[in-house]
Amino acid sequence: MTTRKQALLVLDIGGSAVKYGIWSNETLYHQNSFPTPRTRKSLYASVQQLCEQFSSEFSLIGIAVSCPGEPDESTGMIRGLSYVPFLHIGEFQKEFSDLLGLPVSLQNDADSAALAEMTLGIGKNHQNALFTIIGSGVGLSIVKEGKILVNSAEKIDTIEKFIADTIKMMHNSRVSPVQIGKTVSIKNFKWPNMIEGKDVFDLAEQGNAVACQEIERMYLSLAEILIFLNDAFVPEFIGLGGGVSNNPDLLPNLNKTIAEVLVSQKTKIDFYRSLLKKEQELLAPTIKICHFKKDANLIGAALHFKETHS
Repeated sequence: MTTRKQALLVLDIGGSAVKYGIWSNETLYHQNSFPTPRTRKSLYASVQQLCEQFSSEFSLIGIAVSCPGEPDESTGMIRGLSYVPFLHIGEFQKEFSDLLGLPVSLQNDADSAALAEMTLGIGKNHQNALFTIIGSGVGLSIVKEGKILVNSAEKIDTIEKFIADTIKMMHNSRVSPVQIGKTVSIKNFKWPNMIEGKDVFDLAEQGNAVACQEIERMYLSLAEILIFLNDAFVPEFIGLGGGVSNNPDLLPNLNKTIAEVLVSQKTKIDFYRSLLKKEQELLAPTIKICHFKKDANLIGAALHFKETHS
């Protein structure tokens, strides 16, 4: 009789898709995804199917979840707002655990990516970093003195965090490939979800004027976000992750746009800097693409489960 390997089912719940995989022996297997359900009941049913699907090969010991918002494992609730509204209604963690019959851990998606990268990826041997994870929205994780700051009280000065969150929110529709895909669909006289984010880059390469314009706006908005975050928090580097990080042209094009912004009129950035009373010269951030790219959230969720259930 073959002994089944102990493993975790890892989930990354996003606004458009739920990515999943199996974490066993410090390795991620069977990565795939399904469209984000509209209700918790549908999510639970889909995850139950995954548990049954993998039960012959693995002995599942828990479910590690990366999600948007601010998970609070002391209450089992996920505070805040996101593109997955049903996550933020009442208690989630215990209900999920009871229905599936397995312990469940919760961690913010950007914090999951930061944990993976600081432990095993681009953040090894660093102490102070920012991680900007781009999916349906823009996620931000702050690492200070080797510690991921997980609640608003910890996240340095309130005004810095407030401005950072405001900038992310204002730029979401311009930076998120998911939202850009919807915009390009509408402007090309199609239904909002007919063109996916990953297709926008292909359309731009083919010369589609709308796609080219939206990609240009994306780089400009992302450059402004990263310049401001670098100025406000002064990290050793900024890690960039999410599905968009798979694009090999992302980093060179982004660095080019940042250089252009730094020598142009910086009205928006100067306004935010005035609120922080910043006077030093603006510098270009050091940007690194996350080593684990779109899998960083899954790996980080698994590491968080191990930390909280050891």
